[in-house]
Amino acid sequence: MPKLNCTRTGLATLLIMAIFLASGCVGARMGVSWPSVGLITVNGEENIALAYNNNIALLNPANGAPLRLINPISGQAMLDSENNPRSWILHGSDNEGAQFYSLPVIVDDETMLAAANNGRLLKLDSVLLEATQSITLADKVVANTLEADGILYVPYQNGGLSARSIVDYREIWRFHTEEGIWATPLLVGEMVAVSSIDHHLYAVDRSSGHRIWSVDLGGSVASTPLLANNRLYVGSFNKSFFEISLDGEILSRYDTQNWVWGTPSIDERGVVYVADLSGYVHALDSERNLSEIWSNQVAERGIRAGPIVYLDRVVVASRDGRVYWLDRRDGALINSREIDNRPELLGDMLLLEPSATLNIDVPLLIVSSVDEGRLLIAFEVDGRQAWVYPR
Repeated sequence: MPKLNCTRTGLATLLIMAIFLASGCVGARMGVSWPSVGLITVNGEENIALAYNNNIALLNPANGAPLRLINPISGQAMLDSENNPRSWILHGSDNEGAQFYSLPVIVDDETMLAAANNGRLLKLDSVLLEATQSITLADKVVANTLEADGILYVPYQNGGLSARSIVDYREIWRFHTEEGIWATPLLVGEMVAVSSIDHHLYAVDRSSGHRIWSVDLGGSVASTPLLANNRLYVGSFNKSFFEISLDGEILSRYDTQNWVWGTPSIDERGVVYVADLSGYVHALDSERNLSEIWSNQVAERGIRAGPIVYLDRVVVASRDGRVYWLDRRDGALINSREIDNRPELLGDMLLLEPSATLNIDVPLLIVSSVDEGRLLIAFEVDGRQAWVYPR
């Protein structure tokens, strides 16, 4: 998994190890990350995509069951050697022993690209679920890639961002960083915003790969910034949260209780919600230089993932194995749910609104854990559990 510069971060490496990351002093191993979750459209329907360790799976949002592989000619379910229906689960063991911490990217109705932690980019036949090509990358990948206008932006575990054509997969340009990139790049007009463990937030010209500006945030930056109000909002590992202009000027700074790892959320009033690794949630006024509205210690342990805002609530998931629903007006606890065996909840959450393409008629909050027996847990907005994957 990602490399951390031991001389720069000192004792911070111990905390990284505690939350299942390997530092630059420790070799990569299985089970050192958390699930990556998102939505992917297949055959006109949106499905949950889950990447974790050796597998990528596509799941039905209504019940969490893996999709069936369908023969495009007969329309019937595809069968394995024992005549059992095949599920849409890509196994790294069948693909050069790949580990997956990055979600696949859709190229067309039949093709996906999946960046792996073995430094390969797999071109997948998403109908037959086979790798048709394996492209060598410059390094391992632990964050989601970004596709825009036929270009795939690939962040590298040990440093650097490359732009590749999704037509022939050639590298168009590569941007250098001193340390790794552990967060998905963010497209902002004609520039790409890149967070790096080398303490900097970079703005890179999307066409040439040249640096437009960079700003030192005093600590490692491991999350994708939030773009709102024509500004960027991002936290760092120096216990700070920043408001940054699109020309790279720090406009405001708020001191948190601990590292900020997750991407913040913002509501229609301009209130920004930030969580930190001491279990605090902070509500800040983006129209008043990040002035504090409220700050509450909610969880017993750290909150790595960014908060979710829905209606009158803010939802966070913690390393203590619990999910918390807060009143967004004052941060008061409304509800909490403890996951069986209290596995660490480290991955980003996913909020699904009711829609025909999702085949759900109530909102669902998807929470990920590091427990192989319950990688994903779906809750209704009132906290009732809807389903668990795997069962």
